[in-house]
Amino acid sequence: MTKLDTPKPATGPAAEAVQKLLVQSVMTTVDGVAYSTDSWTNWGGNVTSKPERTFHPKTLTDLQVIVREASAHNKKIRCAGSGHSFSAAAATNDYLVDVKGMNKIYAPVPCEDGYTVTIEMGVLVSELDNVLRQHNPPLSLPSNVVPGVVRYGGVLTMGCHGASVNASTVSDMITEMTIVNAKGELVTYSEAKDPEAFSAACLNLGLLGIVYTATLKVEVSNTRLRVTDSYPSLKSVFHGPDAGLNLKAMVLKNDSTSFLYWPFKRFGKEQFNDEVWLMQWERTTEQAENKEGLVDRPPMVDNPFFAFLQVGERIMETADAIHFFPIGDGMTPVVDAGVTTVVDAGVAFKVDANFSNVVEAFNDLVERNYRYSTGGSHLVDTALEMRFIRASSKIMSPAYDQDPDAIYCMLDVMAPSGAPGFEEYSTKVLADWMKRFDAKPHWPKMWEAVPDVYPYLHRAYGDRLVRFNRIRKDQDPKDMFVNRTFEKLVAGL
Repeated sequence: MTKLDTPKPATGPAAEAVQKLLVQSVMTTVDGVAYSTDSWTNWGGNVTSKPERTFHPKTLTDLQVIVREASAHNKKIRCAGSGHSFSAAAATNDYLVDVKGMNKIYAPVPCEDGYTVTIEMGVLVSELDNVLRQHNPPLSLPSNVVPGVVRYGGVLTMGCHGASVNASTVSDMITEMTIVNAKGELVTYSEAKDPEAFSAACLNLGLLGIVYTATLKVEVSNTRLRVTDSYPSLKSVFHGPDAGLNLKAMVLKNDSTSFLYWPFKRFGKEQFNDEVWLMQWERTTEQAENKEGLVDRPPMVDNPFFAFLQVGERIMETADAIHFFPIGDGMTPVVDAGVTTVVDAGVAFKVDANFSNVVEAFNDLVERNYRYSTGGSHLVDTALEMRFIRASSKIMSPAYDQDPDAIYCMLDVMAPSGAPGFEEYSTKVLADWMKRFDAKPHWPKMWEAVPDVYPYLHRAYGDRLVRFNRIRKDQDPKDMFVNRTFEKLVAGL
């Protein structure tokens, strides 16, 4: 494989601040692998840990040294990229592996119906986008996560997703994965070699070892996306006897559909917002517009966090349309000249035949969210997001389904980091969705505090969790890669 040059990582005050959180002390080395000893905090600021060592590997050999050291000293290992998980999936007080230095992108390789590209886990989404669009012919993933500043280690191991009903999670785009297990062995997973183990590896929660590389299926960029933004009333979309069927027709017509909602008509004012932002993407062969004409336009909504949104229609390259949310200097959105981070709780649930459960869930959430946002001593500027994807074939995905054509709703509630009472509020919301809609928490979002969540997950995943754990134990018999978040998930299986 040929290594390609990757773009330089984002710089600026916020990027530097996050970097300092991860690496503040003078580096020490063991067998050439650098490590530091400072505390770690995720992007949202709601999870912190004090790793004994935070390693900064650059090669496969470095990963094997880390595993050897952990085995010799009876330490656990977890991995972190940009820290954009809101659960404590990466947290550990033993050995943390910062994958940013594992950032190789290998030259795309032609295959029967497109191309594949192999990457290491420290590659940013934006870096791969840039390499793929410079390829001849230009390439892209059919769907992807919204932020371009996250790294594929977290995107793939946690089962992250976009908004396309013609695609599932990004983990479902993997054709091969290599993982360093608890013995320091490099294990290769593929559908041809072992379909069950491959399914477990593609969305492995960091429990099979340290992921070294993933090979992704990408497509030739023969089409662009026609992006249509509108700001209709809640009533016109989610009320009435035909609301579910009308929503179904809209979602199935589009390649991607996304709803964004915030509770206040005017920023910082208590007036209820009776409108919802609707984004629709449709495939087209028309040429993309010049992006320069899409910036520096006056805001259309009175909310600085969403001031970039503009009603209208435009044609964009796939990656540009997917990564629509502007992220400051590469790490955090800039609002009112300050830096704002958020926390996020979310689930996946199967959409019923007439989309009635989606309408019910969203209408109920709008009301509950307004009560929370106005119920304290200060208003809380929350936001809701709803997207739809095709079912996943990966056994540990919350959107797993044996019907490949099933549609899943991905529903999130967000608040500024440190918002008072948000964890209590969001856990009640998630518990209710789990009870009413058989929803499953999205692994990188907040979910551990939901009452009785582990017994629920045992029931919801059932035999799939047992099968996954059997594969996991074969690669990690002494639970080297199991932290507190996942300890109760695999206990007793």
